Parts: sequence; C-alpha cells; structure tokens
Amino acid sequence: MKHFLFIMSAAMAVSACSSGVETRISSRGIASPVAQSYMTMSTAEASPELQSAYAIVARSLSDKGFSSAKEAPLHLEVTVDRRDASLALGSASGPQSLSASKRRIPLQNCKDMEYRLGITITRIADGVELYKGTAAEHHCKLPMADALPGLVDAALADFGQPRGTYSVKRKARD
Repeated sequence: MKHFLFIMSAAMAVSACSSGVETRISSRGIASPVAQSYMTMSTAEASPELQSAYAIVARSLSDKGFSSAKEAPLHLEVTVDRRDASLALGSASGPQSLSASKRRIPLQNCKDMEYRLGITITRIADGVELYKGTAAEHHCKLPMADALPGLVDAALADFGQPRGTYSVKRKARD
C-alpha cells in the first residue's frame, strides 16, 4: 500500500508540471490590409524583451510584404508585459477583468507569471487602427524571451482576418 501511495504521489507531482498552456488571443482591425511601409519609435532604450519582440514582429511583417522605414504611412507599436499571474488585471476578477488571476496548481513548485504581448498597426493620416492583436500566456519556468516567438505568432495569427477574442491550448514547453 505504501508503494502504491508513493507512485500516486509521484504521478500527481509530474502531472502538475506538465499541464498545457492556454494562449489567450484578441484581434481586431480591417480585413486584408494592403502591404505598406511602417515606422516605429526608437527601441534603443527599451528592455531586451521589447527589442526582441520588435525584431520578431518585423520579420513576421516582412513575410507579409510590409517593410520598415524612417517615414511611413503606418505606425507599428509593440508592447510586452510580465506580471505575477496570481494578480488580476483590471477592475474585477471574472468576465469584466482584462486578465483574471490564475491559481497555483496543487504541488506546483514555481510561481506562474503572465506574459502579454500587443501589436498595433495604425494609419498615421487618420489614426485608424488597421490591426490590433494581443496574446497572453501563463508560464512557470519558461523565460519571457523564449515565449516571445509564440506570442508574436499568436498575436499576428489573425492579421488580415481578425477573429475577436478566443483561446488556444497546446502542450507546455516549460
């Protein structure tokens, strides 16, 4: 019986660390924006994560026919955020919250963090948002730098065909 309890305890401990990752995605904008050049603010004094996020977004937009320029008709803004996942973001927990708090999984040996990335492309002439995409995930051990490529892919997944708010589950990397 003791052997059985030990095996069950070990199995529960391993399963607590191997849960899937839920990516929460929100997108809005116009359908099929025309490829153009965009400009950004200087990222020279930005955090390494933000600089990396801009570089990943630039590569992805380049694959879609967009290019970076000093002066351009579009403005690209990228934001990154990291917070303790046990804290809710917004005025209330639940459906009115921007991001609800996350409870720690039983037997979890590390603290969850929420990583959030936002991408906004605005037409400078009239201020119209051509696209706004956000992606957020909770991670226990994965560094933000390692999560950024997936967050960028998720935030740009609906580019040209915004789908609103939804979530996608996948196997954990951390």
